[in-house]
Amino acid sequence: MATVYEFNYTGSEQSITLKPGKYKLECWGAGGGAYSASRTKPGGYSKGEITLKKETTLYVYVGQSGYNVSTSGNSGYHTFNGGGLGAFVNYKDTVGIKSYLGGGATDIRLIGGKWDNEQGLLSRIIVAGGGGSNGFNNNTIGGGGGGTTGLSATIPIANSTNLTLHGGSQTSGGISQQEEEFSGSFGKGGCRQTSSLYSESGGGGGGWFGGLAYATKYPSNDFLDVLSGSGGSGYVLTKDSYKPNGYTPTKEFWMENTTTYSNQGIGSNGIAKITLLEGLLSFELKSYSSTQAVFIASHTEENKLTKIEWFIDNMLKGTITDNLYLEKTINYTLTDNAIHTLKIVVTDYYNKTIEKVISVSKSIMPLGDNASLQDIASKISEMKDSLINGKTSIINVLALKNIEASLNNSLVELSEKIKASFDSGDTSIEELQNRITELTNQLSQRKKWDSGIIHVIQDNGKASYKFDFLDFKANIIFAGTKSQYDECPVAVGNNFYLKTGGLARWILNDGIYELKLSNLNPNVNYVFEWYAFE
Repeated sequence: MATVYEFNYTGSEQSITLKPGKYKLECWGAGGGAYSASRTKPGGYSKGEITLKKETTLYVYVGQSGYNVSTSGNSGYHTFNGGGLGAFVNYKDTVGIKSYLGGGATDIRLIGGKWDNEQGLLSRIIVAGGGGSNGFNNNTIGGGGGGTTGLSATIPIANSTNLTLHGGSQTSGGISQQEEEFSGSFGKGGCRQTSSLYSESGGGGGGWFGGLAYATKYPSNDFLDVLSGSGGSGYVLTKDSYKPNGYTPTKEFWMENTTTYSNQGIGSNGIAKITLLEGLLSFELKSYSSTQAVFIASHTEENKLTKIEWFIDNMLKGTITDNLYLEKTINYTLTDNAIHTLKIVVTDYYNKTIEKVISVSKSIMPLGDNASLQDIASKISEMKDSLINGKTSIINVLALKNIEASLNNSLVELSEKIKASFDSGDTSIEELQNRITELTNQLSQRKKWDSGIIHVIQDNGKASYKFDFLDFKANIIFAGTKSQYDECPVAVGNNFYLKTGGLARWILNDGIYELKLSNLNPNVNYVFEWYAFE
């Protein structure tokens, strides 16, 4: 049975933290106000499917109906989540006090807080528009909410003609054409900007962009005819959807199998649903070295992992079948001076797998693109130890021939000493030649690398460093502030925000890396430590 999370109207934000998996998101916008429930214009319906690759917190805002809203506490300009404020009236004591407010939108977003917080509105990934209010006269038709454009409202005016109030669209709210109309805006339905609860106006529906509201110039018992508004628009984030300036969700939140309909919601308060369609495996490699790897595997659904296997050079070395959700450490022994492949495969109940493949070695420098400065430092220390051991072995062989050598000699110098000691009658020549071959193989397998320190000299909070001075072509470069240990990943074109203020960005032109820094804090002395690898 599918896991379903349902959200009803509460008048405040609701949040949920979802594990990695494929989910269906559904929203129904709230209906607009009217003198009877049968005349309310419903909100819209929006749906999309999203795959979350990491644990994610979403914030759900369920729209408030514009119908039968109490006059108490509603002196503001909108119902919850964007329905425009309209009139509260009693038409000739026949129906009692009724509210003509726009219905609030229902949406799911990435940033919580007050419903009208700008950052929150700019983080919405799915929206179902709210319906506009609907006037008393049958010739007055309010606009239903939702769809790429909210439905228009129709207002009877002089000379038996009608005025059309357009709904919110993907790029703008319903726009006013004359002074009696009040435009919708981003996330908010249009409304008359007055503190009076009894303003002669309808309310536009909330939405991605809000619908238009209308008010009469001539208050009378007949002004109920014009208490209408148009619907707010719906929205689903996709690769091709409109993204306004300042919009924050990235492509990891793009959805597929999307739908947004108008007039398909409900006349009362809105609803939202999140349905788990497919659980996903996830894997996090905590650390690894030449002797062990530490990792943790998980699954969206409980008790769905079945086994974890690990391989060295495609040879199965171990299988784990118990306590699969706990952090694991595997130990292995590697041959010196060779690069090996470590593969870890996790399998679930549905026979789906996720695998992680990395290069591991003893004394050689293979590191992943996402290796941290600590990983690099550990590998350099390991290489240093191996180099000392190798030199010591060569020095001991030379001592047998009474040739003086020390750790201060480079590998090339030690090789020259061996060559100079050759004697055609010496029984150890073959042994020494084998040692030289082994040494040459060691040197050929070691990749070039370099490191250094950058003392940042700011120019109006900016700085730039081009790594064109290296004597080899760098394939990977890492950098980090020496004191705060911010890491600047090597992903070209991506921004990285430093903890102490500032922005780091890698540029790659003609094979040369350049680190660009901007928005630097003038009160911080930035010192970067860098490593470059062939």
